[in-house]
Amino acid sequence: MEVYKKILKKGEYALLKSSCEYFNCHYKNSPLNLLTGFSGTAGEALIDFEGKITLFVDPRYHEQADFESKGKNVDVIKLKFAQSFASEIKKIVQESVLHVPNSISLMFYDRLKAQGLKLKPYEDFEGFGENINIDLKKEIFTLDELRSFKTKFNELKKRIKQRFYLVTSLEEIAYLTNLRSFQMPEISTFKARLLLDFDSKSILFCDELLGKAFDFEVRPMSEYKGVIEKIKTQIALKREFMTLGEMSLISKPYELKKNYIAKMASIKQKREINHLKSAFLRLDKALFAFKNRIKEGLSEFELKEIFEEELIKAGAKTTSFKTILAVADNSSSIHYSNYDKNKILKKGDLILLDCGGYYEYGLATDITRVFLCSNKASSKQKEIYTAVLKAFLNCYHSEAKSGEQMDKIARKILKPYEKQGFLFPHALGHGIGIPVHQSPPTISSYGARKFPLYNNMTHTIEPGLYCEKKPHKFGVRLENTVYVTSLGKRKSFSHFEFEENLIEKKMLTKRELKWLNAWQNEWRELCENNFEQ
Repeated sequence: MEVYKKILKKGEYALLKSSCEYFNCHYKNSPLNLLTGFSGTAGEALIDFEGKITLFVDPRYHEQADFESKGKNVDVIKLKFAQSFASEIKKIVQESVLHVPNSISLMFYDRLKAQGLKLKPYEDFEGFGENINIDLKKEIFTLDELRSFKTKFNELKKRIKQRFYLVTSLEEIAYLTNLRSFQMPEISTFKARLLLDFDSKSILFCDELLGKAFDFEVRPMSEYKGVIEKIKTQIALKREFMTLGEMSLISKPYELKKNYIAKMASIKQKREINHLKSAFLRLDKALFAFKNRIKEGLSEFELKEIFEEELIKAGAKTTSFKTILAVADNSSSIHYSNYDKNKILKKGDLILLDCGGYYEYGLATDITRVFLCSNKASSKQKEIYTAVLKAFLNCYHSEAKSGEQMDKIARKILKPYEKQGFLFPHALGHGIGIPVHQSPPTISSYGARKFPLYNNMTHTIEPGLYCEKKPHKFGVRLENTVYVTSLGKRKSFSHFEFEENLIEKKMLTKRELKWLNAWQNEWRELCENNFEQ
């Protein structure tokens, strides 16, 4: 922290770098992670001239931020659902905010500026908080059987009038090129930039030597800056995937209002749907094996290790995000992933497991289940689990045509539990594809979230209830990844069972019982045909 004291004057604050400018995600060993201990995937932090840190986190990370920053010189500001980081930062900052141009996102910069804040650049501190997680030696592999780059290129050409389109989202680059890699943990993309040229040959800037011919030119990343700076005509782009430093390279930026690539990628082709069915079958197999290994006396850390061992054994290349595994009261923390070696599983404890893996297509999988240690649950555990199950079943079988409509169905069912201290402080779901969070970004009724759900669009449905205070300090989330069929119905990729010993069937209507029985029967048939000897 001494390095910050040297550059900051009284009244000034610096933003702690939290995200990788290429992989656009929070990473372990970032300045924010090193100085606060916080390892969540969303959060911002300020440091002042005395070294005092203020960490801002959304509702998913309230408990995690408290736990991980304990004993450090950190104040945690807990934002409400959909509350702005920028507006809360404005409440603290009186003078100016220092930032690193090559790492601050252009969208976040704009939001800070809109608050009237004075923004001043400073350079990265060499060697401090570097992203040591990137492995550029990892193979970049090609998926030849998917819709070709040329086909997608021609579809974009019909919609974009400018000659150039600079694609800076790694997920969108991976989608367009049909290339994947695992250069960063839990991500199936690779360090690159893609300049689409609708009048000539496009250029993929990438440091890997790709062993085949493509419909685009491949050049090293070292040439990227020079090529972009030489273009004096308009370059189409999407602001949300740009850093401030990267934007400064472009003479005439043209900001697209619609994200055509995200729309294309969100609607899966038949081969992708079939791959996801296969991937989730293997994920179900891992969950089946994990459930059979649950026993009293195992630690939280051991349970996480057991699950990930079974995940790889069942065919996953890697996890698709950091596994969330929480025992008993730790399950009240929505994105808990600290895996306490001293947290020992006891009879009657709940285990919340939110997990997924990447397989050969580099498409993410995602599911959440809650397990019970032993056969006897408390009445409160059964009540909350069944309420969340009701919310899932009604959303899944609804005729809702948008995420907004589905979200309202879930909230109507779960809102009465607020009086007992059980909250539903996150969106109902999210799109899923190459990244675990893809367009549509959130399945929610908050703000401008009225995304229609098209045929073959894949997304999660994950209602939950969490109580942070005793005597009922625990949480339940039930999540399935689904796709929209040609008939406008939803079909789940996973068929993993719900926990019978946690279901209070008196709380379910006849229709809900019928839905539940059909689900459980389908799981039993799946086990007989695939898992059981």
